[in-house]
Amino acid sequence: MSLLKYVMKQVWKVIKKADADRIAKQPEVSNTNFESCIPYINSMNPLHQLNLYYPYEYNMDKDGLLPVIIDIHGGGLMYGDKELNMRYCQYLASKGFCVMGMSYRLLPDTDLQGMVSDIYESIHWLEKNGLKRGFDLSKILLTGDSAGGHLASLIMCIQKSMELQKAFSINPFKSDISAVAISNGVCEMHDYFSFFPSLNKRIDREIVSMILGKHKKKAPWKDYMNFSQVMLKADTLPPVLVIGTENDPFYRHTQWLIENLIKHGSKYETILWKKEDGPHLDHVFHIGHYEWQESKITNDKMLGFFRKHF
Repeated sequence: MSLLKYVMKQVWKVIKKADADRIAKQPEVSNTNFESCIPYINSMNPLHQLNLYYPYEYNMDKDGLLPVIIDIHGGGLMYGDKELNMRYCQYLASKGFCVMGMSYRLLPDTDLQGMVSDIYESIHWLEKNGLKRGFDLSKILLTGDSAGGHLASLIMCIQKSMELQKAFSINPFKSDISAVAISNGVCEMHDYFSFFPSLNKRIDREIVSMILGKHKKKAPWKDYMNFSQVMLKADTLPPVLVIGTENDPFYRHTQWLIENLIKHGSKYETILWKKEDGPHLDHVFHIGHYEWQESKITNDKMLGFFRKHF
């Protein structure tokens, strides 16, 4: 393992502890039920598990099927699991949705294809098992934050392109994605950590090396790492909501995402918070602190966007 890769892993360990402390202090979302640690493939790896969330006292026979939110957590592609966004997923479920959040393998233990494949496997599991739990698979809504937003942007394009499906060696799921919300997405692999100028190019190279994995430059997905690349292979995309904040150190990536959606001709809307709205409104604040008033405003607007598109 290179020194830089080791340092990056240590940084994520510090962030993991801070996240655990934050979650432990947060108020629980009381009006939801959930199932946890469900394996979505035959594997002992805990990163091949998912959680399901429902409104409190939801009864499929009485209430009917509910629209589905699939959430992809962030963490720089190197950190995190299904528990990271647990409170956020509970909040979304409390508003009348069935929610699924999955873990997936991370860099450097897998490559980009491995992560994409894991996410697809979790959705295939939902196709087989969701209906009997009340998941309306004709109304799939996809969310992702930070690096999870990057993965969500890839998924929505892969669904629309046989060429991308071949490159990533996956079978598409049968249902269409009704709408997508990308929160503080980091969807381009260049300038990944542009706020660290002295390390930026070295970190970019290290991340790209891990994304390509053992295949290196022969990886079939080497030209499909960025949203700006994969969008060119998809003739149409579902409506996209871009959520961002000017206090996010990755805000340039939010701007790039909007610019690329315009180039593609896709339908999109935005929720963008200004600097003067407060320094606390930083990277993925509305997910990490679902209980803040600004977070509730953001997340409720996102759910309103979803309701327009199913």
